[in-house]
Amino acid sequence: MGRLKIGILIPKSDMYPTLGMDLMNGLKLAFSKSESIQESPSFIVENIGVAADDQVLKSAEKLILQEDVDLTLAFCGVLLLPQLARLQEQYKRPLIHLDLGGRVYNKEHCNPYVLHHTLNLWQSSFAAGQHAAEHMGKKCLLAVSFYDGAYHMTEAFNLGFTSKGGNITRFFVGNADYKLETFEGLFQGIQEEEPDFIFGIFSYKEGVKFLQAFAKSDYNGKIPIMANPSLTDEAIATEDYGIQKLETIASWSFDDGNPAMQEFISNYKAQYDIPFNIISLMGFEAGNTIVESISSEGTIMARLEDALNGKSIESPRGLLRYNSFNESQLDEFKIRKFEFNEVQYHNNITGTIDSSFTEKLQEELKDLPANGWQNPYLCT
Repeated sequence: MGRLKIGILIPKSDMYPTLGMDLMNGLKLAFSKSESIQESPSFIVENIGVAADDQVLKSAEKLILQEDVDLTLAFCGVLLLPQLARLQEQYKRPLIHLDLGGRVYNKEHCNPYVLHHTLNLWQSSFAAGQHAAEHMGKKCLLAVSFYDGAYHMTEAFNLGFTSKGGNITRFFVGNADYKLETFEGLFQGIQEEEPDFIFGIFSYKEGVKFLQAFAKSDYNGKIPIMANPSLTDEAIATEDYGIQKLETIASWSFDDGNPAMQEFISNYKAQYDIPFNIISLMGFEAGNTIVESISSEGTIMARLEDALNGKSIESPRGLLRYNSFNESQLDEFKIRKFEFNEVQYHNNITGTIDSSFTEKLQEELKDLPANGWQNPYLCT
């Protein structure tokens, strides 16, 4: 058996321009720190644009036929997955699909040759809805950016919130060109509805603009915010906006004191001269998943579903396994309070929520229409 070859399909992201480099840094770190790998694989990288058209399929087939890769890692949209899964099955080559987890997977997306490594964002949105109804109030104004609202996170929050007696009284959708957004419509809605809290889904540049606008408003500190975790990404929120009473629920926190998270942060800082972030963490976890899939003979089993059956993988987020939909899953979600400590923002953990309900929930929601944007979440 020669040196393993791993193909990487990486999209372009205007919102997250360093996505490719961050992903590769985390991936390489996993192999460099593995005690069971004698020689790191060779990586063959292909750019797949916005990851929403036939270029994904062509690049995946090229990696198999021309480069003879043993495994492909692809950050791409969900709507292409059925075709991509059939391609991998046809050639008997495994695939790890990377996505932040904004959509519910259904059986059409499931294949024994394909794993889905995600951050479980729609699942944590459901948990946020239930938690908010029980602790923040029953009346919510839901505010989303034009792009973030087209995934299943909005629907999942609504289902969780209403399951506990909550009521969304108004929806606010931001301008397609976030640079033109003033949030006047949002503040007018708050004035008219007087909600108990806001649930917000805004990412990166749009998220920063939301934070700046809300912090300067009369509602800062008076109306609490429950938000999608992309709003409070420490790599993007780099200055003190003065925002108050903002919480998120997510499958991770870099302020988690568990040894695996602290070791990841320490090793990443020692190996690279750029900050770590959630994309580099995903790359690291995907690398650990690949390591666990390599046999004692140095090969990778084509059917990843069988290779990882019954296995739990230690990750910075906790013990990770792949469920019956072949999606990564952890034991709990973290309740996080967004706070500035005079140097930088932190997502400080204030509690946890058992996430074992999510696999059953996924079975119940598997028939949700896969409409909306075709590109993977964050690649706008």
